[in-house]
Amino acid sequence: MKKSKALWLLSFFGVLFTLSGIVLGGGLIEKCLELNGDYSLQKVMVAVKKQLDPKGLNTFTMDEVTRLEKELSNKDISAAARSGLINNSVSFNSIVYPASINGVDSRYPKFTDVSLEKGSFITSRQEEEGAMVAVIDYDLALDIFKTANVTGQKLEIFGAVFIITGVVKKDDSLMGKLTDSGISQVYIPVGVMLELDCTAGIETLQIRTGDASTLDQNRNSISSALRQIGKNPSNYSLSDYNIKLALMKQLPKLYPFVLGAVSIIALTLYLKKTLSRLYSHISAGCRTDYILNVVKSSLAYIGACLLEMLLSAAGIVLLWLGIRFELYIPPNYIPDELINISYYQDLLKAAIQGSVQNMGYIASRPELLVNTSNILLDFIVFISAVLGAVFLYAGFRESSYLSIDIKGMTAVFAVLMAVSLAILAMTAFFADLPFMPDIKSILVVWAFIYIKILFNSKREESGI
Repeated sequence: MKKSKALWLLSFFGVLFTLSGIVLGGGLIEKCLELNGDYSLQKVMVAVKKQLDPKGLNTFTMDEVTRLEKELSNKDISAAARSGLINNSVSFNSIVYPASINGVDSRYPKFTDVSLEKGSFITSRQEEEGAMVAVIDYDLALDIFKTANVTGQKLEIFGAVFIITGVVKKDDSLMGKLTDSGISQVYIPVGVMLELDCTAGIETLQIRTGDASTLDQNRNSISSALRQIGKNPSNYSLSDYNIKLALMKQLPKLYPFVLGAVSIIALTLYLKKTLSRLYSHISAGCRTDYILNVVKSSLAYIGACLLEMLLSAAGIVLLWLGIRFELYIPPNYIPDELINISYYQDLLKAAIQGSVQNMGYIASRPELLVNTSNILLDFIVFISAVLGAVFLYAGFRESSYLSIDIKGMTAVFAVLMAVSLAILAMTAFFADLPFMPDIKSILVVWAFIYIKILFNSKREESGI
């Protein structure tokens, strides 16, 4: 009885962890896409390397942004400015409230999701007119006015009076909490900020890309455009989020791919074994009789073998269709020569230097969202693959000590799959993640489990 409970417990956790990478990983990617606005991750971010530019000499002006738009023939560029002051604040009735002041344009919500509780975001007309308008977050509205109905109220920012036009909705999702800096956010027109704060500069550009290319053309074309306006590309961090998305999407598929590949190998070996068994049977019969007589007398056996081979071949094809995907490896990770120690040393050195340069760097909201999503995705997929494999292996190992038929094992694992999916659906709901199960990957996991059950049963029947 104890062994039976251990078997089902181990098997349940194996199924749950295995499916978690597929379900929660897919939901996390979809949530990241939602939080990056209408343009999602079809964009390239250009950010000033602050550690190389403590005086702000590499920041952009509005004229340079306009010139860059012309060079790229792209009007979908969003500029964001930050103050050079360490502490920013807003004031109301002479009371000062700490806040992070962000100079943004009307295109900003297209690149980063800004859901409004009340009012509206900065419009293109307000931006062109240099209107003194501000959008504040929900927490700041409550701190100052004790209500979110604050459109039309006034705040003092950089010594000037601004009219509040909108309130950003509080994000209580898992991603919202993990990326919350704890500092209230205020958004004002980028041009107005550059006029009022002499320490401010445009540090971040988000550029929409026309396609989801992952071959570095985007970064190359933007680097060329930066040179044309007199900027050195090496002073900026160019992040192509098309590439990041390609890497994110393939990560939850890797473990199902391994399970599918193992299943394909098992079915291939079984197909070979069945063919060999059929050949041996016919060959043995032909030693004492004609082949036609052997075939006639063994029609049932031959038909069963052929059916098994046909089903195995169909299973191989279906599994391949379920696990195949285009593996993407960033071009900078592929050396000209496979054995090139200096190349890998340079790659590691660049990674270390990049980490050092980013120490103390305050990531922008879009960067923070993608970086946090990547960390969570890596963690979930790692746990899914490692713990899923360990518990499934232990569960199947325990099952070899129990006398349970194929139908019983299949029924139990089907229930475990259903319960696991229900638990993961609830987990996604409470974490405010979209429930995005990859049906093909889930079917691959089920195929792996069923094939394992089938082969274990046949092994027991043969006395092995």
